[in-house]
Amino acid sequence: MAEKKQKRLILMDTSTTTVVIVGGGFSGSVTALHLLRDTKNSNLRVTIIDPAAHLGRGLAYRFDDDNLLLNVPAGNMSAFADDNSHFVSYCQSIDPSITSRSFVSRRLYGCYLQHTLDCASNTRPEALARVTDAAIGVDRDVATGRWHIQLASGGGMTADHVVLALGHQASKFPFTMDAEARAHLVEPWDMDSMQRIPPDSSVMILGTGHTAVDALFNLTRTNRQRKVCLVSRHGLFPKEHRLNPQPPAAHGLPAYLLHTVPTVRGYIRAVRQEVARQQAAGIDWRDVLNELRPHTPQFWLALPPTQRRIFLRHLQPYWDIHRHRLAPVAAHRLFSLLQTASIEVFAARLTNIRRDDAGLHIELRRRGAATCENIRVAAIVNCTGPNTDIHTVAQPLIQQLLSAGMVQADACKLGINVTTSYQALTTDNTPVAGLWYVGPMLKAQHWEATAVPELRLHAEQLAKAILTSLERNSIGGL
Repeated sequence: MAEKKQKRLILMDTSTTTVVIVGGGFSGSVTALHLLRDTKNSNLRVTIIDPAAHLGRGLAYRFDDDNLLLNVPAGNMSAFADDNSHFVSYCQSIDPSITSRSFVSRRLYGCYLQHTLDCASNTRPEALARVTDAAIGVDRDVATGRWHIQLASGGGMTADHVVLALGHQASKFPFTMDAEARAHLVEPWDMDSMQRIPPDSSVMILGTGHTAVDALFNLTRTNRQRKVCLVSRHGLFPKEHRLNPQPPAAHGLPAYLLHTVPTVRGYIRAVRQEVARQQAAGIDWRDVLNELRPHTPQFWLALPPTQRRIFLRHLQPYWDIHRHRLAPVAAHRLFSLLQTASIEVFAARLTNIRRDDAGLHIELRRRGAATCENIRVAAIVNCTGPNTDIHTVAQPLIQQLLSAGMVQADACKLGINVTTSYQALTTDNTPVAGLWYVGPMLKAQHWEATAVPELRLHAEQLAKAILTSLERNSIGGL
């Protein structure tokens, strides 16, 4: 008989101030690094809760396949925005040929984050701890103001502040399937299951974004003749970076946008006109988007929910393929695969799925077509993107917070609403003292919140907000 798990409470020293970070991926790890680097409080203790064996890697950086590359040059991937050479220096200690313009493997980046955390831990071993577990609930003691974190193992711990750094949530399949059919559905990060699909079996990849490209590379790694069909609403793939990309120079809001009417139509028209003007002068369209990137949150905030929905419905796919680009080597590999007869791309919608003896029978309608067509595959890899609708995600902690009214979804279902200092907002718009959020679901308010250059800034600003709160409380207690 299995032993019954005993509940245990991890008690924190009341003379210290404890920040518990739920999630040990990029956002949680970099928040911890900034808390330790920027604090003057020797009594600060930071604990990261994550079920993974290694911190820092999250979903994106946990694979050992060096064919999976970062889609941002190494010079813009430092964990610290004020030290752009930090990651490049780490890379050069391993391979001196790497420069700030190199596109390196995601595996190497995961090693870098883990190494950086290890260095911080070795420098202040008493200040940084980890708990290999999953948080499934948090509650605040009204009398003391402290938080109790419930763990999946049955134990628990207390903290003064809780940071939710929950990362991307599992994709939601956009079509109803019965249990037998769902057995043929493969999650996008389950590389091992993809490799177990028989090499002579056809596979559908639902989606044509970065994750779909990773899945295609994995499925064809040892068998370029495998039949793979990729299906998305528009059938669009990410554009490629230039060789030797240059970082944009820092400057204010581009002049051509100063008097633009804050509507989707107005912004898009202005950007298109600027691209045309710059291209006529021999300037690459990528430079226009790079110049725009630091100001995108300002435009997003200026749009009312109705305008945001128009953008999400009609223009997001075109924005994404130009904004989130592929490393040149990855783009070359993708283009080579798309030229083969074994890869087929559909700009289409699924209309029906059923299981039969041959696997899955898929009915789809191509974009603009009046009739449907049928294909058969052994499996579907769901690369439709992370689920940002917190009302439908499966994570117990998010559902517990929703039930308690301690987090609030945004109107466009892109993530979690927070204050300007990253405090969670209750369902009645009240900031929750001591409960913070950082991660890709900041997209709800900032739009730019899924790539390292933006997330590291959010993590840094969150750490400063927490430290400012601690200083304010310390002064108030004198």
